[in-house]
Amino acid sequence: MDYFSDLDLTKKLCQPGEKYYSMINKMDEEVTEFACNFKDDSSKMSEWGHNYFCEQDGGRLIFDLNKPHSHVCEICGKEYKSKTLDNVWVYFYRNTAIVTLLKSAALYNIRGEERYLDYIKKILSFYADHYEEFVIHAKDKIVKDLTYDVGGGARIMPQALNEAIMLVRIINALEMVKDKIGEDFLDRVNKELFIPATKLLEVQLIRIHNIPCWINSALGMIGLFTKNEELLDRIFHGEFGIRNQLKKGVTEDGFWYEGSIHYNFFLLEGVTNLLLFTKLYDYDFGKEENIVKKMFISAYYYAFDNDVLPNPNDGWPNVNLKTYSYIYNTATKIFGEDSEVGNLLKNIENGKLERGIIPLSRPYYFDNKIPLERLIFNPNLNLDNAKPIKRKSNNYPSSYYGILRNNKINVFYKYGHKGPSHAHPDKMNIEVMVGNSILTRDLSNAGYASRLCNQWHRMSVSHNTVVVDGKNHVSSAGGKVLKFTDTSLHATSENVYDGVDYTRKIDILPAGFKDEFDVNSSDIHTYDWFFHSQAKLLSELKYEKAELGFTENGYQHIQDIKRVITDNDSVVLKWDLNGKIIKSEIDTKDKEIYIAKTYDNPASLLRTSIILREKNNNSTFRIIWTLD
Repeated sequence: MDYFSDLDLTKKLCQPGEKYYSMINKMDEEVTEFACNFKDDSSKMSEWGHNYFCEQDGGRLIFDLNKPHSHVCEICGKEYKSKTLDNVWVYFYRNTAIVTLLKSAALYNIRGEERYLDYIKKILSFYADHYEEFVIHAKDKIVKDLTYDVGGGARIMPQALNEAIMLVRIINALEMVKDKIGEDFLDRVNKELFIPATKLLEVQLIRIHNIPCWINSALGMIGLFTKNEELLDRIFHGEFGIRNQLKKGVTEDGFWYEGSIHYNFFLLEGVTNLLLFTKLYDYDFGKEENIVKKMFISAYYYAFDNDVLPNPNDGWPNVNLKTYSYIYNTATKIFGEDSEVGNLLKNIENGKLERGIIPLSRPYYFDNKIPLERLIFNPNLNLDNAKPIKRKSNNYPSSYYGILRNNKINVFYKYGHKGPSHAHPDKMNIEVMVGNSILTRDLSNAGYASRLCNQWHRMSVSHNTVVVDGKNHVSSAGGKVLKFTDTSLHATSENVYDGVDYTRKIDILPAGFKDEFDVNSSDIHTYDWFFHSQAKLLSELKYEKAELGFTENGYQHIQDIKRVITDNDSVVLKWDLNGKIIKSEIDTKDKEIYIAKTYDNPASLLRTSIILREKNNNSTFRIIWTLD
């Protein structure tokens, strides 16, 4: 297998008037400007990208190559200045440098101009020649203990994870030019960069986790590229090597155990690059290749019908299948355009959604439409012969979530966890899609160091679930399915809090869904049932201003709280969801009902939230949603 699937065809499609002409011209402008002005300093320490978010609304700050000391929120425009943010800017700058290597290598193959090789040598020589001058650190701390932080220690980048991503991209760039850039240069990069980086990273393979998967991928690619058989043996056969990571870390349903769709794809990015290189170098990846393939297939069927991705646990908001089309392009290179994975890619590319952008470790896309992987691996992908795919209701019992769907409504339901890593305290949370409109969603989160991530996004109250006594859920255990059909998913979870059990029954209807949530305990508690709606509330109700009585665990961010004044045992609310009229019939017997405003993501937007409260030992919350 060659790295470029058809280099002659790619060259042809980059000529004036052809579909990639504008893309490579833009790439040329970008790499020329960056490489000609490239300047870095090994005394500068990079810091964690998760710091690069607005304190007010959670929006990412704008990385401006020309403004290393000015960091402006992309949403509200607030400017921030700090040493920490300057160091995060260094991380983004170095990531841009590494992506420049990839673009330069592709351009060299397409245009054949020696200056692109010179750009690669200029940038990569700096990082290789000075690698051991960079201080070993984890995020913002200089460390000797490489296990000080789960992200690990690194030199050029802020943590081992980012160092591994950097190495994966460097190897891809060098693979494209290895026959032209010179053996002496490659030997120098191996001696000065790859060997010490391997020594730094390999000792950090100490757990089953997404970060060791990236480390394994990077070191496995180094082993293949430099023909280091001993390293390959350790990476593929070690206790925390790539085969064991996949065997132990991927559920039977085909999802990474940490329960985040972003981390599912993020991990796949690294692993799929390693799998590609085993094909290029004729090395046996092992039967775990089938696990990788299943992960791509399962993720497609997990999505809502419009390709928006349900988003439990840590990750990024507003992601859809196009967000990760670059990874599907690499997988299609491996499995073939006519494979099941290739057909999934064609359907994804034919989708009508605009691609959702992730804020960190961004791959290269032209105009947010064409990834570099498409240009190199699938330059003439035939989207016209995509075979239609019909998704159906699915339950994923080893991953603790499922999705119900008909032609009008999709309901995603998360009823358990596989452990605490990257988990949000959101047992029994649901997300609902009505046609192509989101009725309610999981906000995922802003950067991990941001105020709103830790005060709102990772709190139980920001999810569609029941909160007990104003505190977060404490359980990170799994759940149990009581019933699953094409139209029903009923599940239970014990000891969500000590001595408090949950059962939620979701049944989709021809034009709506029924939601019944049982909470059971031997003790009396305050139960708050939350539903956060993206729709506009139309109903005019009689209200009084109110407080909920809790001031932490996210409650401090609930705004404009109003208690609905009613003596009825039920309340019907009318909503406008992008022109669709929806009604919610809510059982209010023995309950108080509140309407409030809560943060969306970003927090510059607000949602309308329904809160039902009952003080009891056992309580049942019932609501029926119907489309007019």
